[in-house]
Amino acid sequence: MDDIEKNEFLREQLDLLKRKRTDENLEWQDVADFRSEFNGDLEHRDTVRKGSKLLYEYIDAGWVNEPVETENNSDNSELIKMRKEKIKLSDARVEYNRLIRQEARKESYVDMVKRIICENVEPMNIPVHYTLFNSSTDLLVHLTDIHTGIEIHNWKNDFNADILRQRIEKFTSDILDIRGQHDSENCYLVIGEILSGIIHNNLRLQNNMDLMEQFKYVSELISAMLSRMANHFSHIYVYTTPGNHSRISPKKEEALDGENMDVLLPFYLKARMQNVENITICDNTVEPEIAMFNIRGNNVFAAHGHKDSPSNVVQNFTMMFNIKPNIVLLGHRHTNGLTTVYDTKVIESGCCSGSDNYAVSIRKVNKPEQTVSVIGENGLICLYDIQLN
Repeated sequence: MDDIEKNEFLREQLDLLKRKRTDENLEWQDVADFRSEFNGDLEHRDTVRKGSKLLYEYIDAGWVNEPVETENNSDNSELIKMRKEKIKLSDARVEYNRLIRQEARKESYVDMVKRIICENVEPMNIPVHYTLFNSSTDLLVHLTDIHTGIEIHNWKNDFNADILRQRIEKFTSDILDIRGQHDSENCYLVIGEILSGIIHNNLRLQNNMDLMEQFKYVSELISAMLSRMANHFSHIYVYTTPGNHSRISPKKEEALDGENMDVLLPFYLKARMQNVENITICDNTVEPEIAMFNIRGNNVFAAHGHKDSPSNVVQNFTMMFNIKPNIVLLGHRHTNGLTTVYDTKVIESGCCSGSDNYAVSIRKVNKPEQTVSVIGENGLICLYDIQLN
């Protein structure tokens, strides 16, 4: 690299570092890739990040200035054009490297799925005895904000892995009691946010399982729940709505679409329940985060709720999909609720874990709870407010 090329490289690098302070889309890995490409040696992003601290101090002090051009105005004009083109090329190179990193991460994520799901999950061989029958109602069951892995001990609530198992067993018993009261034919089970996750430091301190332990434990609890319910319904349809707790990256801005432990659950359940004929694990074919299905002529949309509000979700979904929902399921807010918006029933379900230390600190406490809805041809017949304690 001659002196001219080196000067241009240093100038471009300075531009990139200045932009890094204001451009949220630029990552330290982009700067490291830029240096590695020109120097020929791989550099770690943390090395670049730590070195930039001193440079920024010099920039703020006014000690780092742009090189003064000595050519005439026409030459300066040409140089400016050349520099603009170089910046465009630099931007394209940064974006290209980012796409390569994202694809590599997606491939490693897929490899992890295959390893966990395909190699380590054995089909359930528990005998299931069910009878096909007809009735006028189905059940819509919401199991959301399970938060497996967190351990809570405060004046309002106690929660750990054993208590979660007890609560899901009680919830299953309540579901079967409701099925018996209404002689309901089929069950539509919507599951969301199965893990406590690692998205906040306070959750990391309270979690006593890592992500994979959390995932395997709750997946087995749900598998046992399904195998028990399968004896009492003509058919069970299972849907998943990914939540914000289950992403594999603590930082929201670094998380890629699909990098969420909730999306592994259908793969696990398909492998685990493949021998049970009256259970179907369904995919979200239109929008990965939104379950869309029909119960006795009623359009049902379900989402976790961290991107939606009960007051505008009906309007948003109707405009997005050009289909007006009759029922919308949401979680995330940790309380059971029912709102009517333009004749659409917006049903909110609570959480299985109950009030954690953060909820107590902000004075928002409530019992662990979920909902079960009885659905007929005319829509919602009744809504059960299920307390899990």
